Order: sequence, then C-alpha cells, then structure tokens
Amino acid sequence: MKSQTNALGKSQPMLLVFLFLLLTMVVTPILWVILGSFKTAFEIANSPFSLPNSWSFDNLIQAWQLGNFQTYFWNSAFITIVGMVIVFLVACPAGYAFAHMNFRGNQLLFYLFLLGMALPVQAIIIPVFYQLKALGLVDTLSGVTLVSVSLALPFSIFLMRNTFKDIPKELRESAFVDGAGEWKTYLRIMLPLAKPGVVALLVFTFMNIWNDFLLPLVLLISDHNYTIPLGLLAFQGDSGANYGLIFAGTLISMIPSITVYVIFQRQFVEGMSAGSDK
Repeated sequence: MKSQTNALGKSQPMLLVFLFLLLTMVVTPILWVILGSFKTAFEIANSPFSLPNSWSFDNLIQAWQLGNFQTYFWNSAFITIVGMVIVFLVACPAGYAFAHMNFRGNQLLFYLFLLGMALPVQAIIIPVFYQLKALGLVDTLSGVTLVSVSLALPFSIFLMRNTFKDIPKELRESAFVDGAGEWKTYLRIMLPLAKPGVVALLVFTFMNIWNDFLLPLVLLISDHNYTIPLGLLAFQGDSGANYGLIFAGTLISMIPSITVYVIFQRQFVEGMSAGSDK
C-alpha cells in the first residue's frame, strides 16, 4: 500500500508538468489571436506575444464593417440556430424511441444511423453538391443547413439514445399507469430529465456548425452568403495576409463559441459523460 502511495506521490509532479505544457499549447494560440486583434501590422510582425503599445479597436471595426463580417456573422448565426433547432426536434424523440420503445427493427435502424458516424464528409461532398444542385439549393443557406443537420444527426441520435437509457424505464411505465400517452410522457417526464444530454447536444451541434469550413466552402459561391470561416479568406490577398484583420475576425468568431461553452460547461460535461458510458 505504501509503495502505491509513494508511486502516486512521485507521479503527481510529472502529471502537473504535463498538464501545464498541455495548457500552454492550448492557451498560447488563443492569447496570440487576442493580442494580435488590438495591434498594428508592425507590432504583430516585430513583437507578436507582447502587449499592444496602445489597445486599438481598428482591426475589429474594419473586420466587422469593411470586411463584411456583419453579414457573415448573421449567415453563420442563421445556419447554426436553424440547424440546432432541427437537430433537437429530430434527435431527441429519435433517441427516446431507440432507448425506450420496442418496435421491429429498432436495433437495425439504430446501427444504420451509426454508420453515418463512420462516413467522412470528404467522401460524400461531391455527390452532395450535385444533389443540392439538382434541387436548386447550391449557394443557399438552406442547403448548407440541411447538409449540416444530416451530418450532425448520427452522433446526436447516439448521444440522446444513451442519455435516455440512463433514465429508469419505471418512470415511463408509471406515467402510462397514470394515463399519460407516449408523447406526454416524453415531453413532460423524460425530456426534462434528459436536460444535461440536451444541453450537451445543443452545445456540440453549435460548435460543429458554427466552426464548419468545408461545407460552406464547397456549397456557397456568392460573397453575400459566406459564413465567418469563409470570410476570413478575404483577408488573404495576392500581396500577403492582413494578420491584424485575420486575428480580429478570428476573435469575433471565437466569442460566441467561448460564451456558449462557458455558460453551459457543467451541463455539457455531464451530458457527454452520460452519453458515452453505454
């Protein structure tokens, strides 16, 4: 017992050093972006990690107004919010059905959904483009939203199914005894109890859709339909990159993600833990 305690005591400093190095690797790029957003091009090139000589908001103002980020921001917000709503409306009842309802083909249908998690988007992006072109949805926010939702659903259904699995079936049976129907049981009892999983689902969907680059790059053509990740490309010109505007645009794109995660951090961790143990 003593030897195990001594071994744990000796390993703690090494673990702390490792965690500190890992934290440094994660925080350094974020700090670089934040500082660079308030610097001139000369300061970024000559003293990238120092504090700005004077905290100027010119880069942020130019990125928002001249860089058309106000349009890109609302395009990203539309795709992300509509996508989250659709994923919630589909994945939650589907996860409940797979977890608690016995119907023919339950397991087979669930595993077919899981196949979507093994299919990389790069393998299907060209067929998806031609399908959307046939439907007249290329270069539309609706087309990007539908594809984003389709790609998010396999994992979302998997997460919600495992979340509802953690809720005792006896609660559902008691609701039936009291005269509640399937939908009333789902809406009034099961869904509120699945709140951590629902929050994790929404946060995860937000992060994926908001930060997605490939789908908008392939499916959007017109500048007025661009999302924020595509808008950052506009600051890379033939004569070089405007790093001040790139950092400012990156900071603008980071703020919603960081805000959402900080607010719902506890529920997100609880939901992911509950949705990954089965």
